[in-house]
Amino acid sequence: MAGELYLLWLLPLLQTLASYGAELSSEACREMGFSSNLLCSSCDLLGQFSLGQLDLPCRQCCQEEAQLESRKLYPGAILEVCG
Repeated sequence: MAGELYLLWLLPLLQTLASYGAELSSEACREMGFSSNLLCSSCDLLGQFSLGQLDLPCRQCCQEEAQLESRKLYPGAILEVCG
């Protein structure tokens, strides 16, 4: 019940923020509960959980997968010091 009340309070705030621009700052996204590594494909899943009203702010905080592909991440590294 408390979660539902929080969501009812949060929705007008999200709609207001969504109307001001295409992207939100990383700080604003964190304050709304979105992680900094949110993928836009995750926003597609909101409808399955009856959270479609969060779609717009989700899309303003997400990163496209193509943007992430330009940065290569490796599971580890070995540093060798020659001397």
